[in-house]
Amino acid sequence: MKRVGNSFKGIFGGVIALIIGICLLWWNEGNNVKNLKTTAEMEKVYVDVKSDSVDSSNEGKLVATHGKVINEEELTDSTFGVTIKTPIMKRIVEVYQWEEDSSTDDDGHTTYRYSKEWSSDIIDSSDFHNKTGHENPTQKPYNDEVKTSSDVKINAFTLSNDQVNRLSTNGQFTDFNEETLNALNLKVSNNYITTSEDLSNPQIGDTRISFVYNNSTDLSVLAVQSGNSFVSFVSKSGKKVNRVMDGTHSGIDMITTIKKENNFLKWILRLIGVTLLVAGFAAILKPISAITSYVPIVGSLVDTAVGLVALLLGLSLGLIIIALAWIRFRPLLGIGLLAAAGLLLFLLNKKGKKNNSESVAQTPNADSIQQPVQTPEQQDQNNNQI
Repeated sequence: MKRVGNSFKGIFGGVIALIIGICLLWWNEGNNVKNLKTTAEMEKVYVDVKSDSVDSSNEGKLVATHGKVINEEELTDSTFGVTIKTPIMKRIVEVYQWEEDSSTDDDGHTTYRYSKEWSSDIIDSSDFHNKTGHENPTQKPYNDEVKTSSDVKINAFTLSNDQVNRLSTNGQFTDFNEETLNALNLKVSNNYITTSEDLSNPQIGDTRISFVYNNSTDLSVLAVQSGNSFVSFVSKSGKKVNRVMDGTHSGIDMITTIKKENNFLKWILRLIGVTLLVAGFAAILKPISAITSYVPIVGSLVDTAVGLVALLLGLSLGLIIIALAWIRFRPLLGIGLLAAAGLLLFLLNKKGKKNNSESVAQTPNADSIQQPVQTPEQQDQNNNQI
């Protein structure tokens, strides 16, 4: 009966999953509406401008421009003797550590598994279930660092500090000074500075350090012109946009990219939200399948039915939440989603009635027992006997 007890304990977790799923879906739909309105607004007001000169008539306007990167400053990491002429350089420090993972079966038995991985964060092993033999370092020998140039231009325009900090790091530094590293008892392996004797077979506590930087020759900007620099565009719905992209792109190209990113995020969060709802209903309904699990055939059938019901309930509730969030801004779409949710609930109700009717049909009663058909001669004989 331990399995039944654990399933009842899981109801609380199921309720939490439902609450999180509902909040996530509601926030996601509201955020998506704001994103759609923002990109539609940008398409109407943005101006493509050349970067070879600053036109004061575009002051305060959303502008899109692109040009050659101009940066004369060298960024230096004195600890490791790394020097790069680039707008931004990052030092990334990773430590080889133990990672704990656990899973609990229906009977309440928890299995703990341990794997080794590179991580830029220190994993606290003091909370591990099996601490012996799985001890991690308590700190990194070196910290992560970010260095940026103070004067990065796209022809006549100067990038803001915020824009420089958000530049991509699409290049990897490999030209290390081995004399400097030898003095630190470090060596180079596979584009990393490392403490490991063999980076292909690292040991717990080994460290590897890499340097990445922006090596783009051209950049594109979508932001509000402010003097010879840029500030964020704030839409009427309150969303901020201040984009810097590698390469040469027009304004409509950058807005299209933003649309694709927003759409991808929308569907990912929808999937996560609905999954939480389904998992929540499954946890709440789990005691039903746990109680019947001791009956061999019935248990598996009920477990399948519970899973199907949880799926339909999760999808239905998800559609309802999405529809309610959209009704205020997109009435037709919202009503359509509500209709779809209603259809799912109708199918769920219909399936339940069908199962009930099948159960009744399989139970014989006195009225349903058919009498043998008698010939006329047999009927006359019975009458004579009476």
